[in-house]
Amino acid sequence: MTENLKSARSAKIGKVFKVARKELGLTKVEVSNTAFMNIRYINAIESGDYSVFPSEVFARAYFTKYQDFLSIECEFPPLYENNNRQDKIIKEPIAKINPSLMPIIKVAGFLVIIIIVAAYINISFSKETKNNDQSPVKENFSNNELDKIDEAINFTNLIEAPANIIEEKPLINTPNKLVLSFFDECWIERPFKIVVGNAEAIEASYNGNNIDFITNANRLNVSTVIFNDE
Repeated sequence: MTENLKSARSAKIGKVFKVARKELGLTKVEVSNTAFMNIRYINAIESGDYSVFPSEVFARAYFTKYQDFLSIECEFPPLYENNNRQDKIIKEPIAKINPSLMPIIKVAGFLVIIIIVAAYINISFSKETKNNDQSPVKENFSNNELDKIDEAINFTNLIEAPANIIEEKPLINTPNKLVLSFFDECWIERPFKIVVGNAEAIEASYNGNNIDFITNANRLNVSTVIFNDE
């Protein structure tokens, strides 16, 4: 560093370090080797001239390390109050920017802000739309009715018989109709029930009798039929 960072106070504090080192019978080289400190920093602290340090933080770190080594307590000299290195590091690069580029930099920054705001609005709108799409189901359908829909879906999966059964004993090929046919000795646990959704779109028969899914259908057009006979 070329600027002068020295004052009467820092020089006075430096003498305290120097006296404490001599009282311990140590040379600067011995301190450097024992405390692993650059001898230039030892000279800077003892002379009170901190211009050799690259920053205040760096100077404070070595100041504390040296005083701990000497077992003394000193207040760090207020040299950086009017010479803030951080401000200088920030201001110098800004001063070097070509003034003709400033309008371009400002426009670019403004565009970045617009893009960020637009992205935030788009995400918020997508979440709101998704919540609105789901809200009618939560508000209009009761838990019991939703359970019946799940039962109907599960039952639909159940009536899709495995491929080997279909190949051996194919069901009657009647479009849009559900037919329960028994090809060998078997059993059904009674009572059993069939739950269907959109009751108007299905016809079925059992033992030659038509199954009525429409009469007892609820407002969701879901119907449940319980069979008690054999």
